Amino acid sequence: MKADILNPFIIIFAAGTVLSFIISEILEFTAFRSRCAYKGGLPPEFDGIPEAAVFDEEKLRKIRNYKNERYFCWLPESFLSLILNLTLVFSGFYPFIFALVCRLTGFPSGIGNSFCCFALFLILTSIPSEILSVPFSVYREFVIERKFGFSRMTVRLWIADFLKEILFSLLLSALIVFISVVILLKFPSLWWLLLAAVLTAFSFVMQVIYPKFIAPVFNKFVPLEDGELKEKISSVLEKTGFVSDGLFVMDASRRSAHSNAYFTGFGKSKRIVLYDTLVNSLSADELTAVLCHELGHFKLKHILRQTLVMIPLEFIVLFVLAGIVRLPALYSGFGFSGITADNVAAVQLLGIFLSAVVFSPLADIFAPVPNILSRRNEFQADAFAAEICGTGKNLITALIRLNSENLSELLPPKIYVFWNYSHPSLAERISALRKFSKEEK
Repeated sequence: MKADILNPFIIIFAAGTVLSFIISEILEFTAFRSRCAYKGGLPPEFDGIPEAAVFDEEKLRKIRNYKNERYFCWLPESFLSLILNLTLVFSGFYPFIFALVCRLTGFPSGIGNSFCCFALFLILTSIPSEILSVPFSVYREFVIERKFGFSRMTVRLWIADFLKEILFSLLLSALIVFISVVILLKFPSLWWLLLAAVLTAFSFVMQVIYPKFIAPVFNKFVPLEDGELKEKISSVLEKTGFVSDGLFVMDASRRSAHSNAYFTGFGKSKRIVLYDTLVNSLSADELTAVLCHELGHFKLKHILRQTLVMIPLEFIVLFVLAGIVRLPALYSGFGFSGITADNVAAVQLLGIFLSAVVFSPLADIFAPVPNILSRRNEFQADAFAAEICGTGKNLITALIRLNSENLSELLPPKIYVFWNYSHPSLAERISALRKFSKEEK
């Protein structure tokens, strides 16, 4: 049975999907036109910074070409994704797959059969999007990234990573589905409360498990060698009172020339991870400034505040979903037949999946809200780094170097930054940092 185009849930899905597509197309085209219209010259925020000379005509042309090639790759993928998402819903694909797995598993008769039914349903329904995404992922990795000197990936390593990601995804998804099935069947009235509690606890457990057991499956992590860099970082950690499980260097250069650094873990299991490409490209003072920025997020309690918002939000979302998934209209809209208020309890996990299909496109539409808050936090973390280091100069030069080496957009349109950027643009960060620098006016 095909979807009902007059059903309110289908209307929300279709409107959200198309509107999200249109917004993305307009924003990306605006960025593309801005790059094509660029006439040269740097904004005044770069005045008096010798390191800004790296953005010469050749570098700016390379950034423009890199971003344009990624844009031309994104265009067909976004269009095909739109067609695929609409087709999966309006063709009756989801009811067809669910009926198939019900026949294969004998659903709904017990926890075991229910688990097999929903696990198999999620696997089969994810295949079309995976089939679509793989060719574009391969093209970006082995054509675009390699052309601009980033990709060092071998075909064998790419396949190994792909298979590992699928394996871990299947294992974690299976665990979550099994727990969800047990809770839904054993506690039909309070499942949303228990499931939210379990998912919250699961996220904290994963922060402890991931850095020690999952990340090493993909990359090699070695302790940072003794020397000037380790001494400077250790001094900053001691000064800020940050306790970690160690400083580690990751062999990112096996796959890419892109550079980064991140904090991972929770509590005493927190780790500081530096890409080897970053260690090789920045000076000790610059790298220390970058880490001070990340420390700023901890010391200013950005992560704690985000957690305190996300936990109750998760409970609220699941509470709302508990009401939505009891509505037969949700299922009939997608073409599922025979689901009434009397038997809807048995398929509430399916209802959660369908609700995600309906409301996920809205996340792109409301993206500016979390991004505004994120950019504010980034400005505060930059200010913290400038204060701890006694100057903003080192972070300024580090950001310029990273922007240059990663071929990041230098002058993105303001509307694009407003909608898509979780970090301020380079020019905005430099302007703010210079106000905190004791060496700059």
